[in-house]
Amino acid sequence: MSSSTTIWSSQPFRTLYTVGFWSVNIPHLLYLALRNSIAPIRAVPQWGYQTSMGAAILRALFRYLAVIRYQQPRQMVPGKAQDRFVLIAPPDATLFRGVLGAPATATQPEPVGAVWSPAPVPVAVAAALPGNNDDKITTGNPPPPPRHRLCRGGGFVTGWDPDENSKNISALATDHFDGTAHVLYAQYRLASRAHPFPAAVQDLLAAYHHVLGLGVPPRDVVLMGDSAGANLVLAVLRYLAAQGLRQPGGAVLFSPWVEVTAEAVQRYSRSVASRHDILDVPLLEWGVDAYRPQGKPLTQEEEGYISPLHHPFRLETRLYVNAGSLDGVYESISLFARQMADVAGNRVRFHTTENMPHDYFLTYPLLGTKEEACAALRNARDFLRG
Repeated sequence: MSSSTTIWSSQPFRTLYTVGFWSVNIPHLLYLALRNSIAPIRAVPQWGYQTSMGAAILRALFRYLAVIRYQQPRQMVPGKAQDRFVLIAPPDATLFRGVLGAPATATQPEPVGAVWSPAPVPVAVAAALPGNNDDKITTGNPPPPPRHRLCRGGGFVTGWDPDENSKNISALATDHFDGTAHVLYAQYRLASRAHPFPAAVQDLLAAYHHVLGLGVPPRDVVLMGDSAGANLVLAVLRYLAAQGLRQPGGAVLFSPWVEVTAEAVQRYSRSVASRHDILDVPLLEWGVDAYRPQGKPLTQEEEGYISPLHHPFRLETRLYVNAGSLDGVYESISLFARQMADVAGNRVRFHTTENMPHDYFLTYPLLGTKEEACAALRNARDFLRG
């Protein structure tokens, strides 16, 4: 019996809700399928049929998952990924200091499951790469085209198939970013009352530390994330800069969630975008409630890690930020990018992809936005190359 079947059979409410939810939403989706076949009356005239229906399906799915509070279990064994899977042991506790370590947090580092695509980085090859003894990126000198991607997408509270998504990202990166790319899709702990901030940040930091431990020089690493995953990339970058640790050669953010507050969710709920974008209000509310630590006031430093808008910071890494013009949180993303660019010494590029919704990059197979995702990757590649 699968884990999901066990959960539902032990919680009758979920079964009843599932039947009721889809008995209402399947007819609604069929109605939208008919309506969206007529271009002039689509909710978003700029979208094609596949994007319109993909967004509607994702929005319904996110609402369903948020109400039943279903979280996909992390993959902690090889499974179908076989030798491409790696279980990363927690690094030495001294790596986690300040807001990421005791006594600031009760959250302890745990093993991290990750999947390589198209194949793992050969340790011997990584160790032989030029510059593998560099401790820092020389400020002012553009790094060479980075070769290795450390990725994680999805929300703070929802998971994706790591094998499928790592393959999708790797395929795009190979053709449109850097032909020698190896993608490590790291699975952070999904947010809950047991695993609020900084659990997910600890996991992504452990994955980055693992890649460096293979002999890959920091300047050959790109941290890449989308939505909440992009938020976590920013948190790791902030931590590396604050602690004087080796920073990666680049960072690529798609649709970063930069304002993780209840007030921001309320504003989104009143926006026009909340009626057509893939983001759904219950999902955002769940993410805020689960990721933000409960029962204590947060310091300004912690706020900067959790909700980076209005908390810019200095970093050596080149930072590429992308958002669709029809993203429901586009304004907060563009404002954050400007704030980062205004910090002396930062190298930031903000790129708008016209007429795209939130997170069109990771969800391109469903939304039919592969062409736009590839163009954004090429733009990021050119920026990182300097």
